[in-house]
Amino acid sequence: MAETEFEAGASCPLHPAFQAVGTCTRCGNFMCRTCSQGGSQAWCPACLEREGMGRSFPLNRENWSVGGLLELSWEAFKREWVMLSVGVLIFMAASFVGQVFSQILSLIGGLVDNVAVLVVAFLIGTLGSYVIQGAVTLGFLRMSMDVLNGQRADLARMFSQFGKVPAYLGTLVLSILLVTPLLVLIVAGSVGAGLATGSVSWSELVAILDLPEAELGGAIAGLLPTFTVMGVTALALYCFPGAWLLTPLVLLQPELARTDSPRVVETLRRCFAYAKGERLPIVGVLLLGGLFMCVGFLLCCLPVVPALGLFQLMLAGLYLALSNSAETR
Repeated sequence: MAETEFEAGASCPLHPAFQAVGTCTRCGNFMCRTCSQGGSQAWCPACLEREGMGRSFPLNRENWSVGGLLELSWEAFKREWVMLSVGVLIFMAASFVGQVFSQILSLIGGLVDNVAVLVVAFLIGTLGSYVIQGAVTLGFLRMSMDVLNGQRADLARMFSQFGKVPAYLGTLVLSILLVTPLLVLIVAGSVGAGLATGSVSWSELVAILDLPEAELGGAIAGLLPTFTVMGVTALALYCFPGAWLLTPLVLLQPELARTDSPRVVETLRRCFAYAKGERLPIVGVLLLGGLFMCVGFLLCCLPVVPALGLFQLMLAGLYLALSNSAETR
């Protein structure tokens, strides 16, 4: 894949009447503005066709696998890893700005001796933080989809999704409404299982919460079998029905990023349709991405930046694969 040094005045081999404006990053051939799609495409049409990325993402529900997704994502990542890493840094900066905004409003609310003002300031700060982080996250995913389709990583894409903030917040609220009963079920089920052992009463469990820190460890150790039962029950409830309910929510942000005019309920419905029969592979992709993040953290933290870029690329690819040929109507 050696690159050919660009020569001013050279002609495009595919369109001889047009002057070349750059070279293909894969084969080195000259490209005109038509071939490069106005400068947004890094590969020439021949390379895109050769790799099966000319017009659409090559993976779909019938032919995708975790290994195939990783291979495709890795090839795209190697081509655009620098700009993807810059995108991760922009995402981190946006997250920091969102947190600062939230803390400043909370601080201002705390200076006013009024509970209502404090609550309003907290809610506005939290909402602003979610808006900033959410919009940039959608932008990063949209840029990742471009990269997976053979285009350049255009950082301007990261700021192109603010118009979808209402839909993003709507899906966030709907997701919370779906998850809350699950959390209640997990807590109630695990506590009920602990009480069913007969080794502890409800009053004793409540009393443990009020113990000083020095005595807390001994009290928990004395009831270790009970807490083990509670932990196993909570884990079982989290896996099912928890995993069944939560796994499709992984696809919410990619669906919002790709859809021009997303609707809240329709977005959620589509994500459940995409995840149908694919929940275990989705969990596999998430675990693999988490492994990359852990390795990056252990390697002195700096590799976390490209690792997060690769993970987001895999998440975008997972969505594209599962949404291709999906029956959502």
